[in-house]
Amino acid sequence: MTPGPLDAASTSALGGALRGHALRLAGLLERLGEPAPGNRRAGVTRTARERELLAATATQLDRVGAGLQALVTSGVERSVRRRALDDEAARHELDIDGTRVTERPGPSRVDPQSRLRARERVQELVNRAAAGQGRDLAAVTRELEASLTALQSIAARARQGGR
Repeated sequence: MTPGPLDAASTSALGGALRGHALRLAGLLERLGEPAPGNRRAGVTRTARERELLAATATQLDRVGAGLQALVTSGVERSVRRRALDDEAARHELDIDGTRVTERPGPSRVDPQSRLRARERVQELVNRAAAGQGRDLAAVTRELEASLTALQSIAARARQGGR
């Protein structure tokens, strides 16, 4: 199944919100400071484990947020290139339908050889853009899966009291 169009504004806002929450968590950890020297016990304290879990959560939120924002950035860049390809296709009386470049129906005033070369060139560029989008989506998917695994581990450790 091919994913639908990316809602750039919502995706970017989600990425920004996740990164903002990561920063707030990191800020809270920083403001908490270290336990007082008299309150430290031998080995790792429960507070230290909780801090480690919060820091790991903040890291995962930041990673996912950054991945979503990178996806939006590359999508916007791809849209700009696509508009340029649409213009080039129109100059040669070609249409771009999804990932397929076709000749417009009816007679054409464009030289047939020039039109054929333009069609091949535009098709190649459309193919590259589609492949780039696939790579970007795969990278974000991998990032989300890795973060899901890490967050599941963090949740399990938190339920066990941070062990």
